[in-house]
Amino acid sequence: MIKLFRNIRKNLLNEGKTSKYFKYAVGEIVLVVIGILIALQINNWNIVQKEIANEQQILLSLQEEFKQNIKELSFDHQINLTSINAVTTLLNFDINADFETRTIDSLLGQTFNFATFDARQGVINDLSSSGNLELIRDSKLRYTLNQWSGELNDYAEDVIVRREYWIMHAPSKVHTLLPIRNQDAFMDREDYARAILIKPIKVPKSNYVAFLTSLEVDGFLFDYYLNQSFVTTNEESILQFLESTLKLIESNIEQ
Repeated sequence: MIKLFRNIRKNLLNEGKTSKYFKYAVGEIVLVVIGILIALQINNWNIVQKEIANEQQILLSLQEEFKQNIKELSFDHQINLTSINAVTTLLNFDINADFETRTIDSLLGQTFNFATFDARQGVINDLSSSGNLELIRDSKLRYTLNQWSGELNDYAEDVIVRREYWIMHAPSKVHTLLPIRNQDAFMDREDYARAILIKPIKVPKSNYVAFLTSLEVDGFLFDYYLNQSFVTTNEESILQFLESTLKLIESNIEQ
């Protein structure tokens, strides 16, 4: 093609057609410029298409990660709600009514059978560290994803308070009056499977009455109730965040 243009220009000069030569030269320059612009446009289009393909893959990965987090948090949240209900029942328990010691064992087992949500953050952490978060075109979604770590930080603080309180303040009466092994029998769940379960043992019913009438126990159970309440409230907030963000992610996935 270049050789053809060169021959045409040479023939025009040889024939003395200078004005036609300059017009042709200008036209040739225009064609070259147009060709360069088209090539750049095609290259830019290819880059944009590649970025869109990468964005879609990122969105699919985020969709899977957020679905998994919703599933795991929902599971943990139900366990913690059961714990809240059990400790509430203990705090309102009527010791003057006839009761079976097994009932108290069951309530204590459910009370201390709390769960801690461990969020999956592999995809979002990779996006943040690599800078690929900018490939997501939806500015609202980018902003929301940037809030994810902050949501978890609030939750982590309440979880730490609950755990530390339990470790540091569990009243001695839990150990001296009641057999802990009896409570463990009521902590059976799919993520806490044991090959061997320890058989419960019997202690006098008066031990249970002494346990339930202790101010030390009452104070501990009430504080535990408050700490667990903060955790479950935060879980509900995180669930709402995860579900709304998942909808936003899915609205950006091209079908």
